[in-house]
Amino acid sequence: MEVYIEWTYMINAFIILWTIEILCFLLNQIISIKKLMFYMLAYNISIILLYVDMFIGFILIYDLVISVLLFRKLTYIYYPLYVFIYVSITSFMQLMIKDSFIFQGVLLLSGLSLSTYLFMSIVVVLFIYFYLYYCKNKIHGNYVEVSLHDKHCLGFIDNGNHVTYKGSPVIFMNKAYIHEEYIDDIEIEVVNDKQMIHLVMVKDISINHYVLHDIYVGVLHDCEYDCILNNQLLGGLL
Repeated sequence: MEVYIEWTYMINAFIILWTIEILCFLLNQIISIKKLMFYMLAYNISIILLYVDMFIGFILIYDLVISVLLFRKLTYIYYPLYVFIYVSITSFMQLMIKDSFIFQGVLLLSGLSLSTYLFMSIVVVLFIYFYLYYCKNKIHGNYVEVSLHDKHCLGFIDNGNHVTYKGSPVIFMNKAYIHEEYIDDIEIEVVNDKQMIHLVMVKDISINHYVLHDIYVGVLHDCEYDCILNNQLLGGLL
């Protein structure tokens, strides 16, 4: 049976792109086209593993390894959703393209027809639409309710805040809300400069009505916001 490896790679690339876009939509993440392409290339290397026919589900194990490297502690949220969306889209496309079949979790083409070209055109249009209207725009407002030590404020969801400490996301709060002792200092990048920030650990904090435990907080001494959140909290559900 003849298999079109170039078309297989391209179709699988679009499936992965579409999967990541839907994943970002569900988790309220805003993703750049550069990072989207990086994720696609990282996952789509799995095409090579078609030549390593070790056992059923081998590529899913590879995807798990990639997810651990990319998402670390949030893998338990991202990986199951990724697999569910990917398998759903792949199964749907296998039903729609008559000259296709699924092997090791990858959609393979055994022939090309007019319906295949037409369906792929629809997939490309859907990919562009999803990126422009969902991944490129914010889903919710930028502010949520934050409560700490019986004090309430509005937390600003900063999609540019990627600061982590020991692999965990860091949020920033005004010193007026902090009672804990400093545990460390971290260096962060601000506009055209770098700044040292005191770090504390907060045992309990309520964000958007969810109670989170053992959260690292950077202490702000001079800022226009009472609280700057990290959108990796709650797996991006903010």
